[in-house]
Amino acid sequence: MAKKTDEATIYGAGMSGLIAAVNLARDGYSVTVLDREPGYGGSQLYNPSTHVTPLDPVKTSEYIGIDIAPAFHQVQACPSYFHETKVMLPVWEVFAVERGNRETSLDTLLYNEAVKEGVKFEFDFPLKKEDLASLPPNTVLACGLIPSAYEMLDIPYLKWYGWISRGEIDLGSYAWLWWDECISEYGYFSSCNDFYFDLLFSIREVDKAALDKYKAFAVRNEGIEHDNWEYVSGAVPLQAPDNPRLFCNGAVLCGTISGAMDPLMWFGISGALVTGKVAALAITDRPRAEHDFARFTRRFKESYYIKNVLWYRFIRPNVGMMEKTIRTAGVKNVERAGSRIGRGIPGRMAVPGFGHLNCSL
Repeated sequence: MAKKTDEATIYGAGMSGLIAAVNLARDGYSVTVLDREPGYGGSQLYNPSTHVTPLDPVKTSEYIGIDIAPAFHQVQACPSYFHETKVMLPVWEVFAVERGNRETSLDTLLYNEAVKEGVKFEFDFPLKKEDLASLPPNTVLACGLIPSAYEMLDIPYLKWYGWISRGEIDLGSYAWLWWDECISEYGYFSSCNDFYFDLLFSIREVDKAALDKYKAFAVRNEGIEHDNWEYVSGAVPLQAPDNPRLFCNGAVLCGTISGAMDPLMWFGISGALVTGKVAALAITDRPRAEHDFARFTRRFKESYYIKNVLWYRFIRPNVGMMEKTIRTAGVKNVERAGSRIGRGIPGRMAVPGFGHLNCSL
């Protein structure tokens, strides 16, 4: 247990920074969280938002020491569209969660817990390059998806581009994926807590024609239309096979910027959750932190090569071929095979917090 005079500083009031703050405060540190935004909940460029993720909320809660299960909602359905061909994905361990500073968000749950533990907050307080040479001991950097943070820390990053729409909707916990050659990744809709988040994203610029095609798909197949779209870009730690790192410039990293992210599908919620706890451990029990971080990111490199050597080169550019293969095999047969494969994964997954589908971490 630290002495009450021991201090810890955390840059970033998103979910990973808040989890690190709660754990360090419980260990006796005087914790201050600094954030470039006017409030908690991550970048306002992306949040409020909703997401779906493979997760075991109970095991994750046990690991991080905070009951986050109330913020996660079992997904009712998540169809995956290959052009117009619809395949229902298995969703028995897929959950929807809200990010941002709305009352129903995961970040609000964590912020309230941090306040209860005596964590202090200072907003409108960005990390600057000139600060890096004099960071105080016990500093944690949880800077998320902001390109400038990666550039300051000289961390390789992949830039992504996309269109975002978000707002209120009465739909329950639901999601879909859309695959098409006009983007390198996918179209992604999710909803929970009467709020939705819709994202069409790629590692190359996404033009208005691609957005129009996606919007037409959504109306035609899901009966959903919204016009409040904005164009955004951000950074993800998927540029190099050795991106995962727990320490940088004498500070501890956690959340997305630490590289705890799935290179295949870009799942980042579960990695951010557990590395918030790991960051606190890096200050109180460094050997255990290093062990746990290596365990959580152990499949990053192989997933990186699968994505960049196999997926991008041979599979992803041919959505039409994927669609033809699914139709030839039969949609119901593909769905049954996906269900069997998904149920076989848990026995090989002994990592708290990562669900059936997220094999990369």
